[in-house]
Order: sequence, then C-alpha cells, then structure tokens
Amino acid sequence: MFGLGRAVLAATFATLALAGPAAADPVNIRIGWSTMPGHLIPVLYSKPEILKHYGTSYTVEPVRFKGSSPQIAAMAAGEIDMAAFGALTLTLAVTNARQDVKVVADIIQDGVEGYHSETFLVRADSGIESVEDMKGKRVGTNAIGSASDTAMRAMFRKHGMEDKRDYTMVEVAFPNIPAMIDEGKLDMGTVLQPMSGQLTAGGNYKVLFTAKDAIGPSQLVFLTAKADFLEENREQLQDFFEDHVRAARWFNDPANREEAVKIVADFMQQPPETLSHVFTDKDYYRDPFMVPNVSTIQSGIDIAVDLGLAPQGITVDPDYVDLSFVQEAKRRIEAEGQ
Repeated sequence: MFGLGRAVLAATFATLALAGPAAADPVNIRIGWSTMPGHLIPVLYSKPEILKHYGTSYTVEPVRFKGSSPQIAAMAAGEIDMAAFGALTLTLAVTNARQDVKVVADIIQDGVEGYHSETFLVRADSGIESVEDMKGKRVGTNAIGSASDTAMRAMFRKHGMEDKRDYTMVEVAFPNIPAMIDEGKLDMGTVLQPMSGQLTAGGNYKVLFTAKDAIGPSQLVFLTAKADFLEENREQLQDFFEDHVRAARWFNDPANREEAVKIVADFMQQPPETLSHVFTDKDYYRDPFMVPNVSTIQSGIDIAVDLGLAPQGITVDPDYVDLSFVQEAKRRIEAEGQ
C-alpha cells in the first residue's frame, strides 16, 4: 500500500542528501512509526524548502511497525534510535526490556478540548445503549495493551466489568473491525478516523463511548529516544528537532492544509477527499511545538498498572523525559518570528 510513498520519500531524501557538502557525515536517525496519518513521521521531511539541516546535520530513515510493542524489541536490538510509544509501551520498555529511553516530543494527543477522541462504536440497531449492555459481548481491540485497549478496559472497569468474566476481547486489525461488527462477529470495537465519522454519519453506527470518556485527555502517542543516542549526537539532534518541529507546524498550518493533505494522501495512495478530517478539529490534537503532555503520560501508566497490564509502573519525570530538544527548537523558531 505504501510502495509509491516510500519511493517518493526515498527520492526526496536522496536529493536532500546531495544538496550540499557537509563538514561531517550527517547522523542517520532511524525512527519507528506504525500509523498514518496520525504519526506523520514518514512525510514530515518531504518539504526540502522548510528543512534547514537535512542532509548536513542529519538524515531520517522511517521504519514501519505494526504497532508500538514491536518497537521495544527493535530499540533493544539497536535497530531503531527513536520510537512511537504509548504510556504502557514506555513502561514495558523500561521495566521489562531495561531500556534507558526518554520522552522527547509529542506525536498525537487524544481528547483535548475541541479535538477528536478515539471512538468505540456499536451498530445503531444492536440494542446496546450502555456499557453494562456489553456484558457477555465481544469487543474488538487492535492489540492487547494498546492505548485504545487500555481506554476500553478502563471504561469497563469503571462499570464493574472485567475481561473474560464479563466480556471477551478479540484482537483485530483496525480496518477489519467494522466488517466484523457487521458480520456479527463483534459487538463493539475501536474505529479510527475517517471511518468513524463516515460510519456514524451514515446512521448505522453510534458511539457508545470515547477514550476521553474513559480516561480523560491523554498523550496517546509520543516520540521516545535512546538516552545514549541523544547524548552522543546532541548537537546534530538539536538541528533535527528544529526541523522536526518546523515541519510539524507547516503541516498543521491551515494555510498549507490543501497541500499537506495531498502529501499525506499521496503517501497513503488514497484520494485526498478520504482524509477530510486531517489537520482539522476532527483530528487528534498536536502541540504547536511538539511538547508532550508528561502528566497524562504518567496518568496512562498508572491506569495500565491498575488494570494489570504492566507489572509495575515508573515515574516519568524526571528520569524518563528530556524536553530540552523541543524547548530549544521552540526558542529557535520563535527567534525567527515564526
């Protein structure tokens, strides 16, 4: 599905790398990602004119994964330098994989006032009107322990319900969940944008609850990096983060929306009209300077431990966070009056 997008991206990177001489070899940054258009990582470096340091200080190699969990093993094996993690994934990377990693930037936040929150849908004619009506039912989850899975379990816990005793979780890839609900193989599941909006607008589906209903606003996905990689390449990575933040701001600028959506659509090999929610208030929230919400990461970890998804928790701040890169990026960008 992403073959053409990869080819275009590779050509762009090659052009940038040859654009001018460098005093030293740029640092190649291997970044894990799993979801488009949410993560944006594969397209953030596709606008040469807004990148000041690409090919001189750094290059980027996006590496796709099925989710956050496989990125733990990849980071431990030295196959990637940065990863797109959720709260539980960060905890397991530290406590199980013994990785020294730092939260360094925002990717997407869920349930921020005025923006989208993940939806958990049922058929409108299912007779399911409340969480309690899900007793004895089957629930579609993309992966046990994922951010959406954690939110679902937290909502069921609020209503005195537990997995296996009161309902059954079934792991299903996000795109297949609506079809399985239609076929009667599932009763409820996580449905992402733009499909969520399309299904509810059609009248055959309704939202039973959202992630915000379950756990409040959350730092759904954030960028993490290996601590030793940050220290060994601090100067070059500061240039990277300046460009990273600058690019994210360009994509989220309403003045650039038509072109930004087309870039994303071309990468995903989809018509732009299928991505009408992207970079609007129907999309996830992204901080203007990519500063992550550390307090909601901590809340997510505490919830995961309470649900038994992690054997033990961690205290994110100060041991597992380094915001100096995005803070310096903000300083540089604002100094230019942007």
